[in-house]
Order: sequence, then structure tokens, then C-alpha cells
Amino acid sequence: MPVTILSVVDHYLPGMKAGGPVRSVAHTVERLGPGYHFKLVTRDRDFGDRAPYPGIPPGRWHPVGKAQALYLPPGETGMRALRRVINATPHDVLYLNSLFSDRMTFAPLLLRRMGAIPARPVVVAPRGELHPGALATGTWGRWFPPRIAPGGVTPRYLKKALYIRACKAAGLFDGVVWQASSAEEAADVRRWMGEDARVVVAPDLGADRPPPPERPHAKEPGVLRLAYVSRVASKKNLEGALVFLAGVRGRVEFDIYGPVEEAGYWNDCRRAIARLPANVTARYHGPVEHARVYEVFREHDLMILPTWGENFGHVILEALVEGCPVLISDQTPWRGLERRGVGWDLPLSAPSAFTAVLERCVAMGPEEHRAWSRRAAAFGREWAGDEEAVQRTRELFHAALASASAPAAAAEPHPAARDGAPRPARPHPERAGGLSAAEWP
Repeated sequence: MPVTILSVVDHYLPGMKAGGPVRSVAHTVERLGPGYHFKLVTRDRDFGDRAPYPGIPPGRWHPVGKAQALYLPPGETGMRALRRVINATPHDVLYLNSLFSDRMTFAPLLLRRMGAIPARPVVVAPRGELHPGALATGTWGRWFPPRIAPGGVTPRYLKKALYIRACKAAGLFDGVVWQASSAEEAADVRRWMGEDARVVVAPDLGADRPPPPERPHAKEPGVLRLAYVSRVASKKNLEGALVFLAGVRGRVEFDIYGPVEEAGYWNDCRRAIARLPANVTARYHGPVEHARVYEVFREHDLMILPTWGENFGHVILEALVEGCPVLISDQTPWRGLERRGVGWDLPLSAPSAFTAVLERCVAMGPEEHRAWSRRAAAFGREWAGDEEAVQRTRELFHAALASASAPAAAAEPHPAARDGAPRPARPHPERAGGLSAAEWP
């Protein structure tokens, strides 16, 4: 019997504006295998949109890839409606894909605590929301690392900390299995939820894509085609990228793609764009459909993302897969990139290092860039196609099922979790392996 996983998520396909979490769930659905059946409950419109998805009547189950999805209009995402949907949908595991979503995480957890929905194992994926950069950015200016020490607590951090403490005190997290995409995120979860929290490290899955076609343009010495593909939000630090560019010598064509999530922050970025020197041209293109993301990377020489913190960073992997080297902060799991010859991961405390790399890329000729591009594509495809992360995700849901069983039965794998697939050495950046379900303390 396949395991039925009911995933409640704020946004899903065909949405594109909510970023990595949508792709995390979509890749899990597509790659987990025939032993798992996904049913998704989500909103009927993309992030920030007032109009619903065209051609998708709400309130009915629709096939979406290998899953079925139920799209709910705004008036049907309250607790009463969610209770009705969850109770009417047979499932083995409830899978929640945020920590701070009031409708799609808090409400199901509260209903569970009240005994208003079936007592099923629950998996919560914070999706990087417990990273210090995600907790604290957006309130105290843009050029200082997020501060979470006494005297440096941001209002945003305080609000989230109080929310977590209140949920813990109410018992909403009791018995939850936490998904962490890396050992670093597992440490973040335990820092907030306690050392006895049940955490399974199951890295986010990438799309298993074929080798990219030949890049349409050779790199021109003295010119850099630079891309930013992400939400326009303080956490992603677009303004930081603009400041790094202000000191670059040589011609830079900077293309910015992504939805504006924080209007005030976008105004700050626009002012930074106005201050750029004449040799740097910045253009904002708005959101880009996910089907076109790979095309965007093939048209550019370098992707930049000086983020304050990512638990995974799907856009980083997507750039690498398409042979586009990356320049990112050291606040993601993607580390040691320069040593591999596929990009750079630099500390945000050293802005001159970012500027120096940008100037190096401006000067780079076609042959050198072609070598970087080929290494990036090979590394990205090797990572995206690796089966170990898929097996870790199977273990995650097996762990949830075992957590609801008697202790004696927990050692026996669930039938759908038995898989003899080999586990190659994971070609991931500098990431500790983390704990599997069998290694819980």
C-alpha cells in the first residue's frame, strides 16, 4: 500500500512567486517514487496575486504532475474549512511546509492539538525560517548582519520568537518530526525546539535535468552579464549586490528577476540603482516563469545572490545545472565553490571580496569562462541527480510513521520505505551529513 501524504502548503504549482518552497515540494512529489501518493491543499492564487490561477476551478481536486491538488479561495482557508478538508482526505502523514504560516501551519497544528482532525504523524519543514538571517532581517537597516543578541534584537525577530514560545507552551509541536535540509538547519531547529526534538536531515531535492545545451553567447572580455533571480526581499540582499557593483570597474549588465515582496525595500534598491556608475546598467524584469529560469541562466555569465541565509537555495542549484557560475554569500549550504571551480561563497562582512570577484569575472575571457561553465554544469547535474537525498526523504516519512507506532515496531521499516537503492557519496558542498532517523538521540 502506498503512503498517502497530505501536504498543506501556502503556494504550489503553477505558482512561481513564492520561491524555493514550491520547488522543494514539487521535486519531492516528482522524485520520491511510486510508494508515495501526495495530495496537496493550497491557495488558489500565487503569492501576492489578487486573481486566482486561470483555468483551475477552486474546491476540486486536480492532477498536478504525480500529485493531486486542491486549490482553496481566500474565504476557504480558515480553520473550519481546513478542518473539513483534512477530515475528508484520508492520509497517513500530514506534511506542513512552513513554520510561520498562520493558515497552512498554525491552523492544522492547533486543530490537531484540539483533537479536531485525525491523529496522524506530522512532519514540519521550516524551509530555512529558523536561520538567524531569516529570523532577523528586514528591520534594522541593510548592511549589518542580523543581530540576535541582547540589545540587538529586531522587532521581527522578537515577534517570531514569541510565536515559537507560545506554540511550544501550547503543545502544538508535541510529537512533530522536523525536516532539516542540512546539519546546520538541524542545529537551528534544536536551538529553538530543544535538543530532544525529532529532527531528520533530508536535503531538498533538485530536478534531474539533462545536460544543458551550448550557451548561446561566448563570454566577452571586459563585459559581464550578471543575473539576480530571486524575490526582492531584504533577506535576499539585492541591495547588497548593488552596493558591491558600485565599485566595479568594467562594463556590467545587471538583470534583476523576481517578484517584489517588500515594497519599501524595493524603493531602497531603486535608490541604489540610481547611484550606480555609468559602467553598470541595471534592469528590472519582474517575475520570471520557472520554465524560463534555466533560459535566463544560459544567457548570463554569472548569478549573484548575497543572501543573509538559505537552508538550501534552489536558484543556486538551477544556475549551476545550466552552467552559470554563482557568486553567493557564505550563509547557505553551498560552500567550497571556488575550490571546485564553479563559483564563490564569500562572507558578507567582506564587501571588497565581492567586488574583486565581480571585476575578475568582468575581465574573464571566453575560454576561461567556458571552463568554469562546464564544471558548474557537471557539478550541478551530479548533485541534482543523486539518489541519496531521495532516500533520505523516504526515511523522513518512514520516521514520521514510526513515531506513531509502538517502540518495538519502530525498528522495522514501513513497507513503502524499504528501498535497496545504492547511496553514492553525496557531491554536496561543505555540508555535514546530519542525522538520519535511526540516529536520533
